[in-house]
Amino acid sequence: MEAVTAPTQATPATTHAAARASGGADATRTLSGDFNTFLTLLTAQLRNQDPLKPADSTEFVAQLAQFAGVEQQIRTNDRIDALTAALADDEAAGLASWIGMEVRAAAAVPWESKPLSLAVTPEPGAELAVLVVRDAEGVEKARLTVDPAASELTWNGEGIGGTLPEGVYRFEVESYRGGEKIATRPASVFAEIVEVRREAAGTILVLADGTRLPADQVTALRRPG
Repeated sequence: MEAVTAPTQATPATTHAAARASGGADATRTLSGDFNTFLTLLTAQLRNQDPLKPADSTEFVAQLAQFAGVEQQIRTNDRIDALTAALADDEAAGLASWIGMEVRAAAAVPWESKPLSLAVTPEPGAELAVLVVRDAEGVEKARLTVDPAASELTWNGEGIGGTLPEGVYRFEVESYRGGEKIATRPASVFAEIVEVRREAAGTILVLADGTRLPADQVTALRRPG
């Protein structure tokens, strides 16, 4: 990789599972409200009916059937919610064994004077690709030309003016065509998992630099070393 001088930078993107979860809770609350309203009306009807002209038994049976249907629907929803929560707990418990392992993600990672393997995706059709290295504060520390057809790179600490000191760094690849920048994409590296959380949106992995990664977005996992 050769050091280059070139301009600017750019950056990157969400879910619908949380909406699903809150939607289910809203639906259960609505059903419960309907159930209570129905019970109140039915009780009032029985209490206030004319003893000499009692309610039609056919209508009464139909109302009881409706009553049972609403109650069954509420119980079914509660059971589904409990089953979903149990499955999510099982998933989180299984993923807890990932803590301390390394997952590939677009995250900042510590460099300790050892080669770092980067997964990159230059824009198809790019004539020039530049690997941009930034420190933990986002300050640019290196710009290195790379093969625009590459999918993996090895970074050995090259920076502006020589080898960079050990520390935390983040990487991105800028793609150029006809002298114009056409894309900027983060490079992925292996980063340590320090925490597993179960949230409304699903199971979240927390990486050493604080990056939050949905578990279903994991593309590679390995033991450190």
